[in-house]
Amino acid sequence: MSTSVALRVPPRQDARLGGDTGAGPVPPAGRGNRPTSLPGPSDAVPATDPVADLSRRMLRSLTRSDQRRSGELYIRGLLAATGRKTIRNIASHTGVPADAQRLHHFVSDSTWCWSPVRGDLAHHLGRLAPPRAWVVHTTTMPRTGRGCVGADYFADPHTGRSVNAQRAVGLWAASEWGGYPVDWHLQLTPRWLDDAPLRERAGIPADTAAVDGVGAGLEMVLDTAPAAEAPRPPVVLDARQAPAGRVAALLGAGGFPYLVRISASQLLTPLAADGRGTGRVVTARQLAGGLAPRRFSRVRAPDSGAGHREVARVPCQTADTPPGPRRRQLLLAQKDPLSPQHTAFWLTDLTTLPTGALVRLAAAPALLAQDVTVTGRQAGLYDFEGRTFAGWHRHITLASVAHAAALLLRSGGRSGPPPAGTTR
Repeated sequence: MSTSVALRVPPRQDARLGGDTGAGPVPPAGRGNRPTSLPGPSDAVPATDPVADLSRRMLRSLTRSDQRRSGELYIRGLLAATGRKTIRNIASHTGVPADAQRLHHFVSDSTWCWSPVRGDLAHHLGRLAPPRAWVVHTTTMPRTGRGCVGADYFADPHTGRSVNAQRAVGLWAASEWGGYPVDWHLQLTPRWLDDAPLRERAGIPADTAAVDGVGAGLEMVLDTAPAAEAPRPPVVLDARQAPAGRVAALLGAGGFPYLVRISASQLLTPLAADGRGTGRVVTARQLAGGLAPRRFSRVRAPDSGAGHREVARVPCQTADTPPGPRRRQLLLAQKDPLSPQHTAFWLTDLTTLPTGALVRLAAAPALLAQDVTVTGRQAGLYDFEGRTFAGWHRHITLASVAHAAALLLRSGGRSGPPPAGTTR
């Protein structure tokens, strides 16, 4: 049986947060409330400066001109600073000692809301570098102390060892120009949610509750991805610890095609040739294990040097699909010829997509690794060690804008999509 997880897609919390100190109301985060004509700090800067142009577009929802100026300084500092992106390091490029305190206040104690900035980022980058897929990626960020908001002991995804870290779930777009994040969820453990004094010091909103990574990913897909206003690309996420039937149903109801990683023990119902259920309920491993060798095709792995995969596709439906309309689904089973015991199982509603295209889509999270670890580190995604919930969200939002700026600079500052056939 698949692991049962209470899958919750909660309402957004950041739009109701006035700031780390609770000072002042903030306008709702919906797109209908975003200012459309506010001047930015760099209105007079020529379009040949992509950082200034991007900053102006992304920070237009900030109602005060000094906030927009501080936002651009912060973004430029993230791109200019070398090493760890501390506030002092970020502010050093201005040559004004007082800017360190100014930027600290802008991130930790200000009142601006980050949700509209993320929506504008998804919208603008969605036009310049349309997503080929949305990828839900979980990042573990090691920390030296436990005072940093969200820091707790987590299992390292590579070694399995317990590490003191923050853990965040990001919604990433995989595009022709590279991967870029547009939304984030900071995972909070009972240490932060059940300790009232600690929670108050961190400024964690009263209605914030624990949400697993899949639930956080679904929330971001359904809330932020539509801001891209483009044909909806497939969503790729790991649902091995979640009820895959409900995950698929939520994505389908939201109009998103999907390719979700499922556990070997996920219960499925095979379909007959006419598309009707057979009445059998088996695990993914049993369904793939009962296939004749001729049902597997040999497909080259997308990542260089990884060789080939033995891949089978089997029409099926999840046994835990909620009541309602049922869409035809496929089980995609990928065997690594070098490690036959390691079979990856994926569930998708992209039933007409060729097998090779599905294998490339399944590789999207791995292919994002360079953007997540290299460009992400350069832009400061990993470096916030402050103590407040709102401070973390503001920093990670500005670091996401800096990440997008680095992508645009890498592309040569082009203002339109890459030519057809361009590859990374």
